[in-house]
Order: sequence, then structure tokens, then C-alpha cells
Amino acid sequence: MRLHSTIALALLIAAAPVAAGAQDMSPASDVTRFLLDTGLMLVAGLAGLLTLAGFALRDVGLARTQNAPAVCLRTIGLLAVAIFMFWATGYHLLYDVEPGGFLGEFKNWSLDDVDPSSAGVASGAFWFSQMVIAALGAAIVSASLSERVRLWPFLFFAAIWCGLIYPIVASWVWGGGYFGAEWNFRDLGGAGVLHASAGAAALAAVMVVGPRQGRYSHGPARQAPSTALPLSAFGVSLSIIGLIVVIAGLQGSFSSVESAVSIASIAVNVLTAVAAGSLAAMFLTQTVYKRTGLVSAMTGSIAGLVSIAADPLAPAMWQAAMIGAVGGFIVTITPPFLDRLRIDDAGFAIPAHCFCGAWGCFISFWPSGASKLSGQVVGTVAILGFSFFMSMLIWVALKYTVGVRSVPVEEQAE
Repeated sequence: MRLHSTIALALLIAAAPVAAGAQDMSPASDVTRFLLDTGLMLVAGLAGLLTLAGFALRDVGLARTQNAPAVCLRTIGLLAVAIFMFWATGYHLLYDVEPGGFLGEFKNWSLDDVDPSSAGVASGAFWFSQMVIAALGAAIVSASLSERVRLWPFLFFAAIWCGLIYPIVASWVWGGGYFGAEWNFRDLGGAGVLHASAGAAALAAVMVVGPRQGRYSHGPARQAPSTALPLSAFGVSLSIIGLIVVIAGLQGSFSSVESAVSIASIAVNVLTAVAAGSLAAMFLTQTVYKRTGLVSAMTGSIAGLVSIAADPLAPAMWQAAMIGAVGGFIVTITPPFLDRLRIDDAGFAIPAHCFCGAWGCFISFWPSGASKLSGQVVGTVAILGFSFFMSMLIWVALKYTVGVRSVPVEEQAE
């Protein structure tokens, strides 16, 4: 007994400094903060590329086999276009807007690491992480147009999106522009800036380009054959992993205890919303159609993530679950209404990104109280309207000049 007591006492004495040290953690040095925050930006950019690959796999799995190479080609092309356009005009349009203004400067971006300590992160890492987000918006539009759009007109639109439309929208919120400054519009993870704006652009695109051949030729919408739904499920899983890291990167820092705790909380809330969105979609399809739909479950997962993205930090877990579940219901009940309007959204981008992004922005005032519903509504409507009408203008111009529809593979063979 004495031996056991001595060992226990020794362990307590040894653990005491450790416990005290855990409570009195010293802040990181300037060099450590710079390295950690720059690393976060680089990892977030790489995660964005992973998301881009996941989107491509999802679209390949949903498309017919003969259209799969076109999906991959558009993804490679839009990333290349995004790199050059965000360098040429996009970055400074986003971050050189005057406080409370509407438009930044038209000039090229260049590396600027003369004073790294004041910047906090390497300029190249920050540019990289932001450029990939612009490319993700173009990929969302690409998904909605699968199997019927020509490559070069789409890449022209992707250039305008990455170099003009997206940077202007993002500057209103993340660049200190009008809606962030005057209306206190809150969007921490891109529900409105990225997802809702890209979904609105996708709506304009499919309205101009039209439906896939044979989709509405015989009464109700015909179910489109797909290459491999398991491949789509794998792509959705990659996209969720990547988007969680992208949202973490948008918080800007990983060099303090508070920022690390915040990012961990964000991961928990986002995963909770993803789970709730997928379960809600599965429950609804089982109830209405007497079967659980894989496509609905996959889309519900993305919907849950998009719905929580506007403020993934403030909600409690039960609030995150409710927000994500509503997103799952949205993407399950809205596609039939779009089909009645003959709006053929091949990648379910309009319900999952436009509708759920708007829902997420509207409801974000509820958990935190840091914003007001009026400001969230005004900012979201402005983002949707600008993105939709600018995209509509570009697609109409392309349609009546160079043409936008690709020739179906069957007709190419003939």
C-alpha cells in the first residue's frame, strides 16, 4: 500500500506542472504565427483544388459515359482561366474596393512580401486560396450545364466570372464593400458570396442554353442515364472534405488558441449540418417515393454544408442540425418544380447552391445575433440579382454570336 501511495503521489507531482502549463500557454511568436497562417492559406488552396476534383468526379458520375471527357476538359480549362483572370483583374477588384464602395481597381496582382510581419501571411498563399474559390464558382455553373454546352463559350463565361462577376460580389462582403460595411451582411464561409452567386449564375446559364436533348420531349422529365453513381458519391465525399478546409481557411488564422478552437468548432458544426442534410433528404425520398434516393442523399450532404456556411461558428450543434436539415428538404422538393418550368439543372446546382446558399444567409442572424435579418435579406438579394443578370447578359450575347450548345455525341457520330 505504501508503495502504491508513493507512486500515485509522484505521478501527481509530475503532472502538476503540465496542467499549469496547459492553462498558461504563451502566445506564438511572430515567426510562428506567420508560418501557421501561411500554411493554413496554402492548405485551404490545396483543399479547394481537391473540391474542384470532387465536383468533376460527381459530374462525371452523373453524366453519360460519352460526355465524361467533356466534364474533365471543362474543369481543367476553367482552372487555367481562373488563374489568369484572378491575376489580371480579380484580386484587386475584390480587395481594393473603398470602404463601403462597390468596385475595386482594375489592375494586375503581383507578389508583395516586402513587409511580411505586417501582412501576416505570404501574399502568394493568400492569393492562391482566394483564386481557387473563384474557380469553384465556375465549376458550379459547369455542373448545371453538363452534356450540352460548348467548351470555348463556357470558358469565356468562366473568364468573366473569375475576373469580374465573382470579385465584385465578394468585394461587397469580404473586401469591406457596401453590404458588409453599411448593412452588416455576414458571410463567414461563402454561402452567399460563392454558393448563392454561382447558383444564380447557373440558373441564368441553363435558362439561356436550354435543356438536354430529349429531356422534356415526351411529357414529364425523363430520367437522365448516368455513368457511375458510386463515382459521384466518392466525388461528393472529396468535395465535403475540401470545402470544410476552405471554410476554415476563410477564417484567416490558425496561430492562436482561440483560432484553433474556432476552426475545430466550425468542423463540428459543418459535419453536423452535412449529416442532417443527407438524413433529411433520405427521409423525405423514402416517405414520398417509397425508396431512398442516392442522388438526393448526395445533394442533401452538399446542401447541408452550403446552408451552414454563412456562419458555421456561432450555432450550437442542434441549431446546425436544424439548418442543415432544412437544406436537405430544399434540395429534395425543389427539383420537380424546376422540371415543370423546363429548367434542366444537370448537377442540381440551383437547389444545392442558389436556394440553400440564400437560406443559409437568411438564417445566419438566428444563432449569433451578430447581424440582422434585414441586412442578410438585402445583401443576399443584391448578390443573387447581380450575379443572375450579369450572367444572363453574357450567355445571351454568346448565344446570338458564337452559339453555346454543343452537338450531341449521337449526332456527331452520324
